[in-house]
Amino acid sequence: MKKLLLTTLVGLGLATPAMAWQSWDAFKAVSVENARVIDHDDARLITTSEGQSYALFFALVAGDREAFESILKWTEKNLSGTSLTKTLPAWLWGKEVKNGRTSWKILDRNNAVDSDMWIAYALLEAGRLWNRPDYTEKALGMMQLLKSHVREIRNLGAVLLPGRIGFEDKNGVVLNPSYYPLFILKRFALEDRDWMRVYDGSLRVILRSSPDGFVPDWVRFDREGNLVLTKENIGSYNAIRTYLWASMLSQRDPHYALLKRHFKNMIDATKRLNMPPEKVDLHSLQINGAGPDGFGACLLAYLGNDRSAGLIRTVINQREFQKDSYYNNVLTVFGLGFDQKRFAFCPDGHLLLE
Repeated sequence: MKKLLLTTLVGLGLATPAMAWQSWDAFKAVSVENARVIDHDDARLITTSEGQSYALFFALVAGDREAFESILKWTEKNLSGTSLTKTLPAWLWGKEVKNGRTSWKILDRNNAVDSDMWIAYALLEAGRLWNRPDYTEKALGMMQLLKSHVREIRNLGAVLLPGRIGFEDKNGVVLNPSYYPLFILKRFALEDRDWMRVYDGSLRVILRSSPDGFVPDWVRFDREGNLVLTKENIGSYNAIRTYLWASMLSQRDPHYALLKRHFKNMIDATKRLNMPPEKVDLHSLQINGAGPDGFGACLLAYLGNDRSAGLIRTVINQREFQKDSYYNNVLTVFGLGFDQKRFAFCPDGHLLLE
């Protein structure tokens, strides 16, 4: 079935035969229409800056320059008002029905910093690998805009707010540990050494927000850098990416081994369930059961070749991508692509392709 799908896509001109990547081709077939990634599970058929950023990275890995350019142009035109160097993209776009009339528009103008980081990273590396100085220029412009989101928190360091609105008040900041792929910050630091301060602060956020080895979806720190426990302190659909990004660090990065040891409880829970838990109550450490198979793709790099890893690989290799499973599909493309050595990251953050 998958070979037939790939053959069909190549025939339609939707895949790049020389660098065909089955997961990316399958993802495009179910989730990408007219250069936008659609979440079909939402009745508004939304497109997020997150989805666009991930698609740009996948297109880069696949060497799919046509898709990369079209996704970039759609993102810039529809989410940034024509220029990513002037306005960071709005995070949510989709269908609005009002007074019986349907319109397609930005639904929330707030940005999502992790998506902005992934777009800037994809542009930096596309500029380098494809000799496109225009992409590099866009990336540097976005990085300059991102600096306005950096806050210095006492005893914690420099951290990025998740978006321009709603994440800081007089008492402290609300952060999302999954918004900090450390290899991206390393790559930014090659252009501007000041980003190493954000790397260090982001590492502290990840470690201090997960004292028991389980990461929260969202975390609050006060102005002194103290962790503030909230009533609902859950690790689930956001947090799963934190393990994925940490496991993708180069093993020559001095913090790779530290993070793997730190997440031992999550790794052990995954081995017991043969899949990462869907939800962890970080107060009681109670686990509610196994998560979707995309969660499994996120822990493959930490599991290596043990029995649980083999079971997860079997499950995700047999599953066909579904239109209404955008997020599960995304996690699978990332995790399986890394597991298959389609891509890796150097200690300095540069992208390595097979």
